[in-house]
Amino acid sequence: MKDVSMTITFRVEDGRSILPPSAAVITPDQLAAFRDMLAEQALRLGFALLLPVYGVTGDPWFEFDARVCHLSLATVARCFDHDPSVIAILDEAQFLGRRVRIAQTDRARDIEMRLSLNPDAAPEIALANPAALTLLEGLGIDRTIAGMVPMTELRQRLMDPRIRRRLDADPGIADCVETLSKMAALKPVDGEYLLAWI
Repeated sequence: MKDVSMTITFRVEDGRSILPPSAAVITPDQLAAFRDMLAEQALRLGFALLLPVYGVTGDPWFEFDARVCHLSLATVARCFDHDPSVIAILDEAQFLGRRVRIAQTDRARDIEMRLSLNPDAAPEIALANPAALTLLEGLGIDRTIAGMVPMTELRQRLMDPRIRRRLDADPGIADCVETLSKMAALKPVDGEYLLAWI
């Protein structure tokens, strides 16, 4: 069980299993070039392109998402020496409107890039465990530290007058409700998004 000082992150996931292309192996130098390019482009665009999941590069294990849909394929591919396996992932991410995920699960293992389940522009909410559990309770969802519900269910809950009154009565989660509404308004190319929290 998580310590109460930990956080729970609510995010939108695609809901479809990851299909080919398979993960691509990248080098530390390519990763450094990619991070530098993301930082430069984030300044130009005015929003974050690198979204931490856990750890930081240099840790024994780390994972982060990168938004690539606003960038040209050639600009990003240059960071990876135009590796065909990386280009396949970037192309699929841009086609599906998803992020890419970079991870190293152990210092002795390769750094890998793969397709993320998270839509490119979807907002996220990170809350301390007690606040996250309060939000779940307000939504009438089981108070568990990890789970997911279909986005249609979230939309129904947000439109339910009884649930909405309960949420609106807690000023501490007003911003969260607004962000959840933005998440619920997102529409995938096909299939259905999920609200996931962990």
